[in-house]
Amino acid sequence: MSKRLVLVDGMAILHRAYHAYPLSLTAPDGELTNAVYGFTTILMTVIEKLKPSHVVVAWDVGKPTFRHKEYKGYKARREKPDDELIGQIGRTQEVVEVLNIPQFGVEGYEADDVVGTLSRQAIKDIESEVIIVTGDRDALQLVREEKVRVWMPAAPSRQGQSRGPMLYDREAVVAKYGMRPEQLVDLKALMGDSSDDIPGIKGIGEKTASKLIIEFGGLDELYQVLKKDRNRVVELVGERFTRMLEEGEKDAYMSRKLGKIVLEVPVKLSWEKCKLSNYDRKRVVELFEKLAFRSLIDKLPNDEWDENLEGLFS
Repeated sequence: MSKRLVLVDGMAILHRAYHAYPLSLTAPDGELTNAVYGFTTILMTVIEKLKPSHVVVAWDVGKPTFRHKEYKGYKARREKPDDELIGQIGRTQEVVEVLNIPQFGVEGYEADDVVGTLSRQAIKDIESEVIIVTGDRDALQLVREEKVRVWMPAAPSRQGQSRGPMLYDREAVVAKYGMRPEQLVDLKALMGDSSDDIPGIKGIGEKTASKLIIEFGGLDELYQVLKKDRNRVVELVGERFTRMLEEGEKDAYMSRKLGKIVLEVPVKLSWEKCKLSNYDRKRVVELFEKLAFRSLIDKLPNDEWDENLEGLFS
């Protein structure tokens, strides 16, 4: 592939970075930088390991989305991010800005909707591939063969524990969940998601939901069978669960709408603007030195001058 686009879910990675690095990390002037440093470290690692030619960062904009309007309980019980984390968003976005990486955030939508939309625009170019960088497993529904994959960075804790990064292609998703990436949203429609306060069908857990989706293929197919040949469902999960499915059909479809990533957000991908080498290295070095990120300077990607120089000698 001649174009490799990395799409970063900014808030998901910043949140992971904040909880991975100690609050004792500060700039020389005392500014708290643990989340900024962690985010920048992950970004530099992504660039080093995945070697993208183009990069975009997507952000949540902090306002209600269509999902909140659809269901008032959506994410209602989620704890508000720490003030120390919120206070580092602006500085993190400044790091992304000096790297000249485009940043998107659209009112009414979440960052993963932006990521999903841009991924579908990108793969229309037959010479392109996309890697989504996030800590949110919802993005796995976007995986498409080798054209769209999901990279979940290592998640070290403040106690020093860590696991390695995971790169999910279609085969990896099937191996982990026993179903195709596009079926995962139907799985959530049945079992719900407590982290996002998506209800699903009360009483239907992951085991039963998985059995149903694997057997019938998806939510629509399940309810078609339920209405035409109810006994097939009873034979698979029993009368009690079958009644739950009948009584919870409306909740299941609402939950699928809440969990499904939107692919038609009003944003437009520009290959030229998200070219990774298109930045002013001097500005970045000045900011990194101000923040005491000196160890990350050597990890910076090539700028246009470096690329042109390499071209002369290649």
